[in-house]
Amino acid sequence: MQKTILNIQFKTSLCKDELIRVCEEDKELMSKTKGLFIKYYHINDEKNLVGSTYIFNKEDNARDYLSSFMMDGIGVRYGIIPESLQVNFGSVIMEVCGDGLFTLDN
Repeated sequence: MQKTILNIQFKTSLCKDELIRVCEEDKELMSKTKGLFIKYYHINDEKNLVGSTYIFNKEDNARDYLSSFMMDGIGVRYGIIPESLQVNFGSVIMEVCGDGLFTLDN
């Protein structure tokens, strides 16, 4: 199965506590997102960036989610400063788990 990574980073107008509250509120919605395996929330205090990294079962589901993030106001709740928004897609070509090396063929 081809996994797709969606990475979204941005600067936010929210303080850290508000941001965590929004993340908590979105957990149930995220658990029902079509094709989503896992979502990581992350903060880079040094660069004042926040974001999420998502792993989806296929690119179409990742693009559908990104569309809803932009069009349905999901991003607005996170206080995104528009000019700071960065979006990247990628396909997983290899996974490393613990002591072993695993490719998608394994």
